[in-house]
Amino acid sequence: MNNKLLKKVSYILIALIQVSIISSVFIVQYLTNKKAGVMRHVYARRYQFEKSILTSYNLNTLSVIALIITFIFIVLLIKSIKNNKNLFYKIQIIISIMVSLMICFIVNSNYFIEKLAYPYFIMAFILVLILQIIVLIVTKISNITDK
Repeated sequence: MNNKLLKKVSYILIALIQVSIISSVFIVQYLTNKKAGVMRHVYARRYQFEKSILTSYNLNTLSVIALIITFIFIVLLIKSIKNNKNLFYKIQIIISIMVSLMICFIVNSNYFIEKLAYPYFIMAFILVLILQIIVLIVTKISNITDK
């Protein structure tokens, strides 16, 4: 009973961390329109990231990797539906698919490209995807050990 409570608390904690990461980026973007200091800092960091990490080649590579990850998650979802896995695992896979598709959308969408916090949006959704993959792995391992 204690193990199940620990799992539930950890899943809730990770979900809160994911939501806070995404909402913090939107708050930074909002502050770039309101505060000049934040705008200068984000603008300087965006310039720095675009010259080093977020080159067009790296962004294209990131899009391809996100699409490959999406395909892998779709295959996992089909396998979990065929094998009658539990509903929580299927929902986590669907969330993973949505986050990886959001990465593709953020990288290629003019809406996000025009935002000053564009590099932060990319990094935030990558972090959320990493956390989601960790949740999937832990869920898969816990389902195997529970049997």
